[in-house]
Amino acid sequence: MSISLVEVAGANFRTDYDSDKLNTDFMGRLGMRKRYLPARLAISRSLAMNAPVELPDEELDQGKVIKGDTLFGTGTALSVWLALIVERAGEPDIDTKRLIALVGAHWRRGLAKLDEEWEQAGADISRFVRRLVEVAELPTAGGRLPVSTGASGTGATFSSGEIKVPLGEIGEDVSTKEEVFWSLNGKGGAPHTAIMGGSGSGKTVMAAAMLRSIREQAPVPLIAFDFKGDLSGFTGTQGQMALGEAFEAQVIEPPRMPIPLDVLALSQKDQFGIDEAALRFRESFSRLKGSKLGDRQRNYVHEAAARALSNEEPCELSHIRDRLLEVYEEHEAREDGATSSMEELCRFPLFVPQMSPAEFFQKSWIIKLPPNVPEDSRTIVVNLVLDALDQHLNGLADAETGPDGARGLRVLCMIDEAHQILGTKLPSLSRLIRMSRSKGGAVMLVSQSPDDFSGEDDEFLDNMGLVAAFATNAKPGAAARVLGKGANLTNLQTGQCFVRFDKTTRKIRAW
Repeated sequence: MSISLVEVAGANFRTDYDSDKLNTDFMGRLGMRKRYLPARLAISRSLAMNAPVELPDEELDQGKVIKGDTLFGTGTALSVWLALIVERAGEPDIDTKRLIALVGAHWRRGLAKLDEEWEQAGADISRFVRRLVEVAELPTAGGRLPVSTGASGTGATFSSGEIKVPLGEIGEDVSTKEEVFWSLNGKGGAPHTAIMGGSGSGKTVMAAAMLRSIREQAPVPLIAFDFKGDLSGFTGTQGQMALGEAFEAQVIEPPRMPIPLDVLALSQKDQFGIDEAALRFRESFSRLKGSKLGDRQRNYVHEAAARALSNEEPCELSHIRDRLLEVYEEHEAREDGATSSMEELCRFPLFVPQMSPAEFFQKSWIIKLPPNVPEDSRTIVVNLVLDALDQHLNGLADAETGPDGARGLRVLCMIDEAHQILGTKLPSLSRLIRMSRSKGGAVMLVSQSPDDFSGEDDEFLDNMGLVAAFATNAKPGAAARVLGKGANLTNLQTGQCFVRFDKTTRKIRAW
């Protein structure tokens, strides 16, 4: 064999582009934080198959490279992998080029087989692992399979190490011309972002550039609320990859396309859990402009929600509407704004309970809520999805922390044109801002002005790790509260903004 371990260790291995994307999917499905882990699993799965591997078409687009010593390890581990691949090939004389081709082919075939078995397991990680154990002919006696903390379970993190984010497409300090980075998940910092600016100022350009950079560094999923309807295809000023493509996000537009989330799923199915969930729903419902709940109506809504959650699984908005009408009839109360608001919300299906929160929040979604969607429908969608995210995240153990103190990420949540819902003091949004950092959550709010935050609690912006403001006619007091004295937002040039992080305010050119 005309190849050495040194050559293998230094070689660049890759599979085709589509298979590489599937490799990234398996990182999320299995809670793996390194690209080489699903690659090793795929190659070993292919090696377990008797049929000879077929080399793919050389014209296929290629995926990202993994070095040999990363993919296979070093020393004995590298020797064993090489021996297995050569033995399966049945070729006594293999050079580096041939080995790279064989590895890519095994990687591709193994991923396809794993994906098939994942579907057969119903995306259930325990059943999937059991299938792999059977293929490997490992003993299963002597105890249960270990409980997963992977993505389809509860505890997956999608990043390891510090994520340094450039501030926009350029991200250059106006005075020093040096490139400026913000540590999203660094030790002691908050991972949340508030970006503000008038129409056409470039706030979405900056937000999209930052999100792309995060995704390039870690396969973290994104939940984005799009009030304009153009976020998925947003490419920035330099024709970058569209945001939806970068995150491989599914775009949904309720009620035309209902959100496939069991949004009213109970975290605890005892009476306490039911009462707590009913209270959360009542607080979300009370934020609707049309509901205007008094004390009596608040009690009726809570009672209706508790009944529906106790008796229906999965529970849907229509079940709460039906119970609410029952409660009004029992109390001989006349129908009012609360009942009419519930009827309006149930006119078209906003949600279908196809996925649990754990399943839903491991994928990327862009939820379009353009102006033609009724305001109350938009508000309830945002608040119930955020409430489900809040309950999911805060029910998990703290996200892992690396040796450098960087906190692992589980999900990004972005609200574009956030002024649409700011000021209403959505309880779920406030909780996510205050509490999700330790759980691996990161929230990005893109709005028009510092004034938009004036209706929120004083601690709301204090919990932002990064605040950026482009040109706007904000009141001087609001701008000073956000950025400190001396930040004049009316004289900024095109593409410029003030940023505040690490207790320092700087003027940068973002694009």
